[in-house]
Amino acid sequence: MFRMDIPPPSTSAASLTRMVLVAGLALLLVAAPITGLLAWEPVQEGNVKVVKKWGATTGEVFEPGAHFINPVAQSTVPISVRPQSYTMSSTQGEGSVKSRDDAITVLTEDGLRADIDVTVRYRVDAANAVTFHREYRTLGTAEERLIRPSIRSALRTEAGRLPVTVIYTGEGQTQLKTAAEDALADEFGNAGLILEAVQVRNVELPDEYAQAVEQKEITEQRRQQKQDELAVEKLEADRKRIEARGEADSNRIISQSLDQRVLAQKYIDKLDETDTVYIPVGDGGYPQFVQSLDAAGAPSSQSSPNVTVTADTSPDADERSNATATPSANA
Repeated sequence: MFRMDIPPPSTSAASLTRMVLVAGLALLLVAAPITGLLAWEPVQEGNVKVVKKWGATTGEVFEPGAHFINPVAQSTVPISVRPQSYTMSSTQGEGSVKSRDDAITVLTEDGLRADIDVTVRYRVDAANAVTFHREYRTLGTAEERLIRPSIRSALRTEAGRLPVTVIYTGEGQTQLKTAAEDALADEFGNAGLILEAVQVRNVELPDEYAQAVEQKEITEQRRQQKQDELAVEKLEADRKRIEARGEADSNRIISQSLDQRVLAQKYIDKLDETDTVYIPVGDGGYPQFVQSLDAAGAPSSQSSPNVTVTADTSPDADERSNATATPSANA
């Protein structure tokens, strides 16, 4: 039988070196993409990333964009720098704590209770993101440890300086807002936060006091309405008084200026405006106004028009004498 002996593989140093190189190259080809993916550190818009090395912050912050790190020694922590809001409200489900009434209860200067709804608007300062991460790490922690207790303290302190008649007004809410912003601004600056605004959304008074305030407002409105009505009546009375005084003065002036001669002249002037007039005739057949003028000493040439007078002595004249006068063409 034919037998063929196969020699064992060579184990020389050269062949071992070749095997190691091939294995290393294969490992490099596999590990390179994985390492690249681990080293790739993108940062989305509206966020920053705090860089850490061996678990400690390095003070470096990655802005939005593409970055690379050493995946073995380094890591990053993302932090949102978008505007945030923290609301404390008496309406369940409206505030940041949705499971209960979360309004801030304060006591006014006169010892009455009031509930205040407030919203704090803020954001993380990108330039001080490292400080924020060292102090609070997350937004939720900052809200519970810094924002919530600080705003409660500020509003309670300021509310204690205001009477209940002021705290619910626009002026009172402005004072609460200003005091809260002043108190929070200093604390936020040391925590890597930026305070944008404090909004006092509502001040709710006790039911019994709210009813009293409403009734007072109604009474005040009625009082003001009565005052307005009295003012109108007074103006109307003044107007009537002035009008009456004017009429009295006018009548006095007219009565002082009208004597028999003036009245007679006005009567004569009216004769030109009609074709037929009835003139009362006195004793002797003369018109009565002529006799009045004679009695007043008026010249007859100025008081007697050039008229033709006919006396009516018929029985149907009701025992009165009348005359029909027709002005001549030269009257």
